[in-house]
Amino acid sequence: MRTRTAGPSLVLAVLLVACGIGQAREATPSLAVPAEPLPVSSETTGRSAPEPIVQADPVQRPDQPAMSAGFRASLVEDPCTDRDLPAPATSDVVLTVLDRSYALPASYVPPDLVPAAEAGIGGSSGSKLVRAPMIEDLAALHAASLDAGLVLIIDSGYRSYANQAATFDSWASRLGDAGARVRSARPGHSEHQLGTAIDVTSPGWGGRFGDWGRETAEGAWLAAHGWEFGFVLSYPAGSEAATCFSYEPWHYRWIGRAAAADHRASGLALRTFLAGHAGD
Repeated sequence: MRTRTAGPSLVLAVLLVACGIGQAREATPSLAVPAEPLPVSSETTGRSAPEPIVQADPVQRPDQPAMSAGFRASLVEDPCTDRDLPAPATSDVVLTVLDRSYALPASYVPPDLVPAAEAGIGGSSGSKLVRAPMIEDLAALHAASLDAGLVLIIDSGYRSYANQAATFDSWASRLGDAGARVRSARPGHSEHQLGTAIDVTSPGWGGRFGDWGRETAEGAWLAAHGWEFGFVLSYPAGSEAATCFSYEPWHYRWIGRAAAADHRASGLALRTFLAGHAGD
């Protein structure tokens, strides 16, 4: 039996099929992942190998300050700028910060206003309204001043928002708007609206531009002893940068005996002292 020899055409077909299979195998990517990356060198790529990336040491975070349990938001740094920000909350309204930036709403009226006559004060002084919690200390202050042979007259007590607006307008008519802003509080910014501030004078004193605290026996006595009864001078001489108002030797604010003693020991202007209680 003769063996038939494959013709040239058959041999060519076999070769073409073999080449096609080889090309298919080369085009199909391999799913096998080498255990380690293949080395890259100039011999395999024909290019110089890239510089290795050296990771820098991680940035060390500085130690963070410990947060106190009672975080207190700071007040504005420039209180002498005229704004109408809500007065910062405090545990006791007696310690409320009021200045040219922070104010009470127009609707605020202390709920416990009483006439100063309840402190044993007669005459026109007795008709002035103050908050009931200060009556006991006001009575003690009044009695002590009488024992010293002095007569203190309350020229002004509680003022409503509307009354303060009229007071400010009166100063503005005399001094101009800019002058009034350092001489009188705009409505809402006055401590008189709290019902715990009083303007004090004495018999025979008729000026508002003199130094009542030095030129009268009553003014000097109150400056020395007012704090013993909880009354603090809000705008002392030389503190204009801190209080944002001019010196008022007649304007006293009641903050209670304990707080007044702490204030005196601090040596701070009243506004600066009260700022430490904002948020309590």
